[in-house]
Amino acid sequence: MGLMLLLTIVMQLLSGFFLAWYYIPEPGLVIELREEMFNDTRFGAEVFYMHLRGVDTVFFFTYLHIMKKIYLKNYVTAESDGWLLGGYAFFIFHVIVVFGISLSATHLSDLTLTIVANIVWSVMFFIHKGYYILFTNRHLNTDQLTRFMVLHYFVPWYYLYLVKMHVFFCHESWDSDSGENVYEDKTGSYISYFYDVILKELQDAWYWTLYVFLYFWMHHFTPATVNYFFFERWNISELDEIRFYAVAPHWYFRPMMGCLTISPSHYEGLSWFGLWLLLLAALPIINNWYNTSHTYLPVIPMQSSLLQTSGFIIFMFSMYTVASMLPCGRYYYEPEGGYVGNPWVKVSFQYLFLYLGWLVHNFDLIEHYAFNFIQTFTRQCTKLYDRANLKSKASLVNYSQIENQKLTTSIRFENTNYNLKLFN
Repeated sequence: MGLMLLLTIVMQLLSGFFLAWYYIPEPGLVIELREEMFNDTRFGAEVFYMHLRGVDTVFFFTYLHIMKKIYLKNYVTAESDGWLLGGYAFFIFHVIVVFGISLSATHLSDLTLTIVANIVWSVMFFIHKGYYILFTNRHLNTDQLTRFMVLHYFVPWYYLYLVKMHVFFCHESWDSDSGENVYEDKTGSYISYFYDVILKELQDAWYWTLYVFLYFWMHHFTPATVNYFFFERWNISELDEIRFYAVAPHWYFRPMMGCLTISPSHYEGLSWFGLWLLLLAALPIINNWYNTSHTYLPVIPMQSSLLQTSGFIIFMFSMYTVASMLPCGRYYYEPEGGYVGNPWVKVSFQYLFLYLGWLVHNFDLIEHYAFNFIQTFTRQCTKLYDRANLKSKASLVNYSQIENQKLTTSIRFENTNYNLKLFN
């Protein structure tokens, strides 16, 4: 997944470089000039929609890349610097997407801009117009689009630099087949990462391409259904329960919007959002902190453990839930109706934080003590069974000894002795 993600990032940079030539930061002219570019520029519409859907593709491959590394337990032996850089780059890409959505000058652009400006302002503890440097009056205007246009052009190159450093730290001597780090001894004529890319990741990319092609070919017969609704389904659902504008955010922003929506207070929602990024970026550090006193335990591959595989599958379903459902208002308790809100979204959020913060780092310890408990319990049960079996055998031996003896007794009745045979 790493190679496909890198190729998608490069395509985003190239298509964005082309679109920057035709962009004018004027909210009333953005859409009109875009249509003019579609009509007058060869492949203008194709490049624009490639850049638009490329955002979904980058997020999609990013989450697949993260899932793969968690499933292979690469955080156990990985460089913590590389993981921290990867998590930081993941956050920077969210910032880049905020700039891009605002530059689209649509109804969602103004809403996104206002929400982000309020978040930044609240982080600054509502200092008097502290948001002005980036967000002017927190609405779309020419000055606002000019600033975001410059930032949206230069910040992606900084993001590419972070990705390059991430590759250098984590993948320079990476063996993706074994899921372990190997030291480069400089005796070979190639770097192991590029060798693995050629042998494995290109093959996986080809399989994924075939799978996606077959999926869309079988389920979507017209391009219109693929263009938008594949990534934006469930946008307008349960409108009577949604307690803000009837405009759902993109699927990759729904987990963040969900944290802000279901939390009792604004700062608590921001704290959960920051904790989510921190847990992803600091997986190796958290794992080392949990297991400093358990270094003697072997690392069980996740694919070899039914318990860990089941926990990971639930983790994937929880990710899908929080990215596909929009929470309907905050969670609160009513004396008559009980808790109000979608319980599946709430449980999914809780499991995500529980999994990344504790479960994934302690599965080996849980399985170790569970195995010891089952082994000890089985041994004790076997001992009790053997002890009971020996007692039953002893009783059978005594009975057989008595059975082989001929026991008789005599009874005297009216001066006559009668012999009675008790056992034959």
